Amino acid sequence: MTENYGNEAGSGAAVMLNGVSQPQDMAVCMDKFANTFEASARRWELVVYPSLLAFIVLAAYGFFLIYTLTKDVSRLAHSMESVVAAMSEVATDMNTVSRHVTLISDNLGTIAVGVNDESETMKHMVSHMGNINKTMGVMTVPIYHMRNDMSNMNYTMHDAAGPMRMFPF
Repeated sequence: MTENYGNEAGSGAAVMLNGVSQPQDMAVCMDKFANTFEASARRWELVVYPSLLAFIVLAAYGFFLIYTLTKDVSRLAHSMESVVAAMSEVATDMNTVSRHVTLISDNLGTIAVGVNDESETMKHMVSHMGNINKTMGVMTVPIYHMRNDMSNMNYTMHDAAGPMRMFPF
């Protein structure tokens, strides 16, 4: 292996190391590294800065969405409070209705007993009405004869009234 060490610093002469030509001056290497790094950094700037801007825009939009969601959830919670209050009132009213329905049911039971008693009374009244009907049937014939007799008496009075018209009263 041959190595050539140059006497001139910064001459840029190449040195052979392991059969590969190496730049002799470290400044030249650092300059190439810096140029390469700057080119690479420019390429990354083309990717990173727009990505960073997009991330900031998306983060702001995400914050806006979360803020809007929390505002909507807050409104929903307030609405639910009013619904719960209304449901509490409905439950109270339903308890009152339930008590009233129980009272109505008890009253209907009392009415049913009363109607049953009245039904027995109506049966007795029907049997008495049957007796009254028979009695009226018996009375109808004499009343018919009385009417007939009154008609005859009216006719007779009419005939007797003719001669009595002569007398002045």
